Formats: sequence, structure tokens, C-alpha cells
Amino acid sequence: MANTADKPCLIEECVKNELFSGGNVGLFVVKNSPRWNFEDCSENIEEITGYSPQQIKDKNIGLLDLVHPEDKDTLIKDFQKARRKNEKVWDYSKVRLIHREGKTVWVSLRIHFVENESGRIPYFVGYIVDITEEVENRKLFETLTDFVPIGIFLQENERLIYVNKRSVDIVGYFPQEIYQMESFFNLIHPEDRHTVRKIIEMREQGYKGVMSYRIRLITKEGRPKWVQINSITIEYQNRILGLGTVQDIDRVVQLEFAKNLLSEINRMMLSIRDRDSLLEGVCEIFKEYGEFRGIAVFRVEDNRLSPECMYSRNNFLSRLENVDIPEKRILKIKKPLYLKDIEGLKDFDSWKEIMRKNGVDSLMLLPVIVDKKLEYVISVYIHGKDYYMDDVLDVFSEISKDISFAMKHIKQEEDLFYKEFFDSVTQVGNRTYLLKTLEKYTSRGRAFYLIVADIYNFRYINEKYGKEFGDKLLRELAQKLDKQLVYENVFRIGSDEFAIVSYATDIYSVVNKIKDIFEDISINNKRLSVGFNLGIVRYPDDGEDINELLIKGERTVEIAKKEGKNKIVFFDREKYETVVQTISIEEQLEKAIKKDEFILYFQPILSVKNNSIKAFEVLIRWKTEDGQIVLPEKFIQVAESTGQIKEIDKIVVLKVLKLIKKIENKKIKFPSKKGRFKNVSRVKFSVNITPRFIKEFVSFLTGLTEEDRKILSKNVVIELTERESFEVYTEKESINRLKKMGFKIAIDDFGTGYSSLSYISELKINYLKIDKIFINKMLSDRRVHRLVQSIINIARTFGIKTVAEGVETKRQLEELKKLGCDKYQGYYFSPPVSQEEFEKYIG
Repeated sequence: MANTADKPCLIEECVKNELFSGGNVGLFVVKNSPRWNFEDCSENIEEITGYSPQQIKDKNIGLLDLVHPEDKDTLIKDFQKARRKNEKVWDYSKVRLIHREGKTVWVSLRIHFVENESGRIPYFVGYIVDITEEVENRKLFETLTDFVPIGIFLQENERLIYVNKRSVDIVGYFPQEIYQMESFFNLIHPEDRHTVRKIIEMREQGYKGVMSYRIRLITKEGRPKWVQINSITIEYQNRILGLGTVQDIDRVVQLEFAKNLLSEINRMMLSIRDRDSLLEGVCEIFKEYGEFRGIAVFRVEDNRLSPECMYSRNNFLSRLENVDIPEKRILKIKKPLYLKDIEGLKDFDSWKEIMRKNGVDSLMLLPVIVDKKLEYVISVYIHGKDYYMDDVLDVFSEISKDISFAMKHIKQEEDLFYKEFFDSVTQVGNRTYLLKTLEKYTSRGRAFYLIVADIYNFRYINEKYGKEFGDKLLRELAQKLDKQLVYENVFRIGSDEFAIVSYATDIYSVVNKIKDIFEDISINNKRLSVGFNLGIVRYPDDGEDINELLIKGERTVEIAKKEGKNKIVFFDREKYETVVQTISIEEQLEKAIKKDEFILYFQPILSVKNNSIKAFEVLIRWKTEDGQIVLPEKFIQVAESTGQIKEIDKIVVLKVLKLIKKIENKKIKFPSKKGRFKNVSRVKFSVNITPRFIKEFVSFLTGLTEEDRKILSKNVVIELTERESFEVYTEKESINRLKKMGFKIAIDDFGTGYSSLSYISELKINYLKIDKIFINKMLSDRRVHRLVQSIINIARTFGIKTVAEGVETKRQLEELKKLGCDKYQGYYFSPPVSQEEFEKYIG
């Protein structure tokens, strides 16, 4: 601003200008006095402060008089700092004023320093902006985000520009400390930074979907903490930001790890017959399964500790010879001991020095006690102070007890133990061991499944092939079950029965593994498919007493045997009916695929404008061995979940290809429902393909001859179901490959799933098929009618043709014609007809 001796005329004009007679920006001129007394101000100052210019003048009010007492000192200090730097302009982003009515008004402030000819500053010229609404909105936003139990953050480039209270709680920093960080990578564990960089690269390449991933953050205390992050890219005020949520899953991950470690050790112990193998097995599991700095097992003899087996990074544990170690503290207490911070130990300086150099911050000591005597100490060397929570420590305590339990029995007469708890033929646990295991499992209070597996018609196998063959079959089955069911325990509980105990939540996958094992057995170099029956019960739902549970399991398998070979029965038949039915359909589908039991039906697609046939949609039916026709809704969902749909899609396409070749250069005279025939000179077909497996489908097409691909692309439209179009959207490359081959793409059942203008425009769709549920309701429901009209209009905007499905009446067709729909199909013209009937109309 130019030097001036008095208040400039230009400022005077601005202050009086009608532009500043209203609104949330107020201009002012104040004296360089202790209270910053107003010299002049715009009319709308009254809207912000409640004081008119005349009242300000009459009462000789200064700008500082209006500043909230709690903000005044901070504002003055910042102002003085700006003056010391000889700045010409001073900005203060947020300060509270006291309104004439006593309420608080938030404003931002800017002041220009006006110098006179002698270099003095008699006036300050500036403006205030009422930002109360903005501040209150932000407070509301922060209140809402602080209320939710998950962390929320905004990220720009490599900086965090907003974090809510939960985010702060997770990492332990103050918000301002986070905002001042040059990069949020400072918060991320070095070993996980590549994961985040990969996410950022995908964002920069244009991916805008939700990204979910697990990483470790480093808290202010330097402790790693596992979190689950879900993030998405957003645009705000022409800025590209990352919006995400962060959940503390440290306890979950630690518990998962500890329980998996426990499960792995228990599984290992079932196959161990001597103490040396047990100890080595424990060391090996801790070494390979955990992220520990080291593991050691010390034998206790005469109150002395001697290493039995050990592993450590950089082999640092080998340097502990003749070093005083804290493991001796457990000799007296004989209980699990967790030293959260080794720096808290008063002695053991040499030991601590070795630990520091090798990243050991805490130590877990697990006693192995047999008959009340401390036999071994397991030492786990951990990176990170106070790393484990109490419930994780409980699992480690359980590991200690389980190892002690196993060691106790190993120490006893091993032959007696083996005879009592193991089956001599199969080398797996027997009925007695099963009951002990069930007792142990029930004491933990966790739900589990007991599966009783019976060899179908085993007596006949023994009689026909001999007992030696039967024993070999039992051994092969037991070994394969024990080896391949990694997280389950296997027992032989009868002459032809096995029991499997499983913690799995997805029992369906376990059942499938058992089924596969029975169907692929090799005896004397001969591959056999052994019949079976399974009876399944669940603790505690089906019984809390272990004997009752086992009896129910055996009774359930008897029911399965009565139903026939390879039957699977759940004790609570009603509860698990869907699972059983799914397994049955999957098995039947496998046979149907091998025997090609699928037939095609065809329904014409016609022009709304002139009622000419433009194409035929290909529909699939399953014709069973006994001649029954099974509709798609009975089996497609199962086929999609098992992946069998990939083979079914191929079967359909190859059948269509064969038909196209058969009717090449021939005309079709197709009848309507009313018996009127329509000539079709060039036949096109519309074939449904499962979007989830579109990449595999493109590979299948690539494997065809070039001639067959050309025939298909010229005569076939690929339909993708709209409920799975999000998967299609993420497979844009596969769609583009189909387009390059010459295929046209239709979205089926549009409006029932992931409807998005984005994927419609980006994927260059050719047809949108409006689902029949909307066609059925459009004449009776105005909202549905408007929706159908909108779909047609949107499609037309993008140059996409629309096809109405399920047209059943003349009124529907006439209304679609008014709305500008391009094509239709449905019972109004013709129901689907079988391929046999379709071929009758070929000229």
C-alpha cells in the first residue's frame, strides 16, 4: 500500500461502498492505538459484531475490545511477531469476537500496515470475515468423527491433513504432531512401507476403488501396532485426497498369531513320541511361525540351566555362555513370566548389552512343569517393549501348559502311553485320546465340530481283499487325513470309523477336503475311490457333555449310512440343510459337466419399433439323467460359488458356435405366441457370461482358432450380469480385449446391482438390458416408470441401445415404444424354446 499521511480516500470509498453494506466480510480502518480504536468501518460490520458504525463511534470501541479475552493475548503476540519481521500484511486465520448480544462470533482477520511519509504507521487497514458457520460445521464434523469408534484420516500427497480422535489414540501422537510430520511414512513400520507405496502407485494410475490392507504403525512410544486400513481416493476443491479409516486390530492379529502358534504346537505334539523331538519341534515352530528375535529351551537340572535347543538371528544366543541370564528367576516362581521391558531388570548387564545389540526389548519365559517339577524353561526373545496384551499372554500360558501336558505323558512309560492313547494300526489317536482331547477342548469354552467318518461297506472290502489290504487302507486314510487336515485332529474310534475335531468356521471346506481324500486313495500302486459317510455335530450347540457329543456323532453317521453311499448328514439337519444341499448340487453338477447334461433354450429379442427379430438370447437348462429339466436358479449360484460355472460357460459357447455353423446362410422362420411367423435372415445370439471369471473366459476364447473367434464375435453379444458389474469394472482390460476381438457387450438385469454411470461410460457398453422387475411395475408405479425412462435416456446419452426384459403385455410394449426403448424380449411375443424346437424353424 502506498505511503500516506492520513487515511487514504480510496479506503474511505471502499468502506462506504454499497458492495460492503451486507455479507460476511467487513472492512475497517483502525488507529495504531492500544485498543485499535475504529476510525471507520463498512456498514456490514454490524452484521458481524452487532455494533453499527455509529455505535462504534459513539462508544469509542476498539477492535481489541471485541476480541474474546481468552484469545486476546495469543492474537497480540502473533501481531507483534509480524511487526518485528516488518511484514506489510498480517493474517490471523481464526479468532473469536464477542457479539453485542454476548454470543461468540468466529472470524478470520487480515490487516495491512499503512505507513505515512515519515515511515510511521498511524492506521491499520483490513477486513474481517465471519467464519462462524464454517467453524461450527467443522466442529460438528470433528464431533461426529470423534464419536465413531474407528480412526478417520485425510491424506494429501505424503502428509496427513486431518485425523480424528480415534486415529490419535491409536498412534499416541497429538494431532499437531501428526500434521507437522513431513511424511506419514514416519508412522509406518519400515517393513510395511512398500505396501503403502504400492497403494499410492495404484491411486496415481487412476484406481479409485476401495483399498483394504493390513499394516503396522509405529506408535509414539516406538511400539509396532497392527491396523486395518480402508481407503479411497476423493476429489475436494480440485485436490486429490486419500480418505480412509483405520482400525486397531493389534489384539486380533496377536490373538490370531498366538492361537495359530498354539494350534501348530498341539498338532505337532500329537505326532511326537519322545521329549527331544517335542522340544526341537517347539523350537522349529517358534522359529518359522513367529517373528521373534530368538527362541531357546533350557533343561533344568539341580537348579542349573543348560541349553537344549536354540535359534536366534545372527546367532546371538551362542554368546550367552558364562553370562548371567534372567531365566533363573523362573526357577523359584515356576510360572510364566513376561518381562515387558528388559531395561527394567536391575542386574544382568552383560546379558542386556547383548540383547540391545540384537533388537531384543522384552522376554517371555514359559515353564514346562511335570509332576510339579520344573523340567524346562522356554525363552522367547521379542522385539518391542510391552508388546503383548493380557489375553495373548493367556494363550502363551496355554502353550506352556500344553507342552507340559505332552511332556508329562512322554516322561511316563512311552509304550504304555502309546498303547493307551494311540491306535496301533493307523498311528493316530484312539477313542480314549479323542475323549481326552474333547475334554480339553470343552474346557476352553470354544465352539468346535466333531466329524465322524465311516468307510462305506468296509466289511465287504475286508472279506473280498483280505484283512491285510483292509489295514493298509486304514493306514493310508489315517495318514492322509492327518497330513492334509492341517488344523484338525484325527482319531480312529472304531473298526471302520474315524473322528475329526475341527475349530474351523467354514466346515464346508473341511468336508470337501475329507471327501477328496476318500476319493483319491492309493493301495499297492492302485488308485481307489473309497465310499464314505460323514456325521457332523457341533459343540456346544448339539451337546455339552463329551460322551453325549460322541454318541450323537456316531448316531448321525448311522443315519447317513442308511441314506446311502457318500452321504453327509449334520445332526441339526434343519440348520445345515443349505450346506448339505450345496454339496449335493456340486457333486451332481460335476457329473453333469462331464456328461454334458446341459441343453440350450432360445428367446427372441425384437425391435420395439417394427417388431422384427434382431437376436436370440441363449438360456441354459440342466436335463438330468432321469429327464427332469432343472432351471438355472436352482444351480447357477452354486456353480458360481464353486467355480464350476467356468466350465458351464465354455459348454454354452461351444454349443452356440456349433449352432451358428449349422445355420450359416440359412433363414429362420420363427413363430410368435399367436402363431404368426417372422423371417430372420441373419441370426445373432446373446450369451450370458459370469463376470467374476471373465479373465478366464477371455483366455478360453484366445485358445480357439482365429476362424471360430471371428464367427463368435460376429454373431454373439456377451451379456454380463449387472449385479456383478463391479467385478467387471475392475477387469477393464479383459473387457477391452473382448471389444478388440469384435464382441459387443451387454449389461444384463441393469438397475439391480452396482449401477454406475462411470463403468457404463468407461467400458463402452453396447446394450443395457432393463430388468423385468422394473418392466412389470412401470405401469403401476410412477417411480419405477420414471426409473425406466431415466435408464433409457441415460443409455441414449451414451449411445447405448436398451433392451427391455420380461415384456408380457401389449400395454408394456406400447409404453416402451413411447419411452424410446430400442428392443424387447418376453412372453408377449414368445417364451423360450428348446434347441430341438428352434432348429425346426431353420429353412
